[in-house]
Amino acid sequence: METFTSTFKPHRERCGRPVRLSPIDQIAPRDYHIIYFFFRQQPGVEKESIFRNLEQGLQATIAQIPELLCSVVERHGDRDELELVYGRDSGAAISFKDYTSGQYCQQWQHGSFQELEREHFPYYKLESRLLLAAPEVPGGQLRCLAMQANLRALTVDLVGQSIPGGLILSTRLHHLLCDGSGSYTFHSMLGRNVAAAANGSLSLSSPELELIDRDSIVSGESGVQLSDLPDWRPVTAVGDSQEVALTGTSWGSAPMPKVRYAVYYISEANMKRLRDNLTRPNDICPSVVEAVGAFLWSSVLQVREVDCERYPEAKLSITIDTRARMRNPTVSSSYWGNLSEPNAVARMPTRLLSHPCKADPGRERWRTTLPDAALRIKQATAAVDNAAVRRLVGLLNQMPKATSLTWNVDRWPGPDMLLVCVNKLPFNSIDFGAQLGCSEALRFTVGDTEGKPDGRCLVLPPRRRDGRGLEVALQYDEQTLDRLRQSVEFAEYFEWRN
Repeated sequence: METFTSTFKPHRERCGRPVRLSPIDQIAPRDYHIIYFFFRQQPGVEKESIFRNLEQGLQATIAQIPELLCSVVERHGDRDELELVYGRDSGAAISFKDYTSGQYCQQWQHGSFQELEREHFPYYKLESRLLLAAPEVPGGQLRCLAMQANLRALTVDLVGQSIPGGLILSTRLHHLLCDGSGSYTFHSMLGRNVAAAANGSLSLSSPELELIDRDSIVSGESGVQLSDLPDWRPVTAVGDSQEVALTGTSWGSAPMPKVRYAVYYISEANMKRLRDNLTRPNDICPSVVEAVGAFLWSSVLQVREVDCERYPEAKLSITIDTRARMRNPTVSSSYWGNLSEPNAVARMPTRLLSHPCKADPGRERWRTTLPDAALRIKQATAAVDNAAVRRLVGLLNQMPKATSLTWNVDRWPGPDMLLVCVNKLPFNSIDFGAQLGCSEALRFTVGDTEGKPDGRCLVLPPRRRDGRGLEVALQYDEQTLDRLRQSVEFAEYFEWRN
């Protein structure tokens, strides 16, 4: 079995039924978040058996989350809105490719599972042309504001790839379905169902996940002004590309620098040392995200050599799951959808953050600048509360289009950074059963950023081999990453992996 594909379609009774989205769903990136799991090959396990269990596990998960069978379509009207629709042409898909035999054997040139593991699963070896199914509709088309009539895209597809010594499972979930927390819910269910299929206890009649009406989950505050949300700005008809409206980043027509990912690791001991070093007398010790965020923010700015005159202020945006922060009514932690806006946004003078450590013999940066940055992150994170979410929804409801607002940041070529934190979602602890076990690592991306500087840093979940240590993935131009690797100060806390 070199290649195989199974598709799942909604029941005819559901066809034509739409799922109305919330304003928060509408401003989510109109693209996929892609996750790669890496499983070591177990002796004596047949590849076909693994695929059949993955197939049955996905089928059971779809029974629990029926929205996985929707397509993303344009909603009729003039607000540039999308919706999820059950249709005869919609559905979910799972494919299998065997790169260890037959015609596919020569296509995989990135070594065995053991080689990938020794190199800590580098991003440059995760080629989408090999590891993802061809999308029904290119993501770029879905990001367009003026969508074509009847444009549709699958919301979920999975691909299992057999490579020498292991298996890579690639999952692609459309962001309109859910955010990172929802993705973890989906993958947890999938893992349990695959494990049950492997031991013969799978049931296709498990209770469905409670799906709440998204369009009414959060009521917006009335009378909100744009000035009440300085971290957002209107999309202008002149000067803003289609990419800006839904990504906050415009790459323009200028030649792109050569871009790559780098993965770093910070041990639990170094995290404690970093937090202690950023704690001033009478201050509360910063959290892991506050300390790591402040140090990353400053360290990357130092090596990016940003023009401080042109960009006097730098911003750090941090993703926040607001489910637990909602009031009147409260929102369940298992809410299926998007509730990770607005981001927390901390601000600092660019000149302070980027001041080189060699020019700071008195270590003022460690006494003042970095603790201040950690404190501002703490304050920004605390400010993303129930009222902040409702203000954003209220403003979005007043806009002429769902795409009339975008994040007030400049991650490229500007100095701003987005910290995507999934470190508290234990993806690597999901047990897929006796045949697969737990993934040795996790890599993920949001949208099509291959070859594009994105100003995004990904704080990844702990790997089992690393205890409570964390991996961080950064995507920047090669010169920036080379300078970061040469930074003696950064190397005191972070170990370069690839």
